[in-house]
Amino acid sequence: MMNEIAYKFRAECTADAQTVRAVFLPWLMEWRETRANLQYEGVLHPMPDVDVEFTLAEEGPTLAEILWLLDSIDNCHVVSDTIATIESYTEERKFRGKFESPAARPRASVLSQAMAGVRARQKVLNLELERALELHRTYEAASRSGEKWQPFRSEEPSPGWMVPIEHKQTGMTAIRSVSAPFGCKKWQKYENQIIQARLFTISV
Repeated sequence: MMNEIAYKFRAECTADAQTVRAVFLPWLMEWRETRANLQYEGVLHPMPDVDVEFTLAEEGPTLAEILWLLDSIDNCHVVSDTIATIESYTEERKFRGKFESPAARPRASVLSQAMAGVRARQKVLNLELERALELHRTYEAASRSGEKWQPFRSEEPSPGWMVPIEHKQTGMTAIRSVSAPFGCKKWQKYENQIIQARLFTISV
């Protein structure tokens, strides 16, 4: 059985947590986010802070390397100040300067894999931006046209691909369906990039 190491941290917001997830994706075995709610005048309001528990494969970065990788993320200080193994986690911040001890520059193999995770994250963000723009265009046109609105290119099916994904840690393979935004001609031209980006957002 493969050994895993469990960690926990607190982030200022979900965006910070997802950026961290991108860096650790090559070794990620499990990821769970929770967020508390505040009740005010009978209404529940979600708190911005996110608590994250995750496990990494044993061959992944050490805690010292994790701290260095986190220090490299702009404006992600709450994560780097709170992260610890599950057994040592207190939620309290341990203030220190960026890249100061106990942070240690990652091994070349770790740094290379982290870069690959970040490149995949860039593809995801590009795809999500394109989807948001398409969505805004649809809503804007529907609002402007009222009852006269008709779907864009409704006769065209949404493209999709069936992709086998190997989970290296277990040797098992899963099949995933990947689709571009409906009617999105620009992204249909780059189906390989879409597949890579979408796989990044799907847990195997």
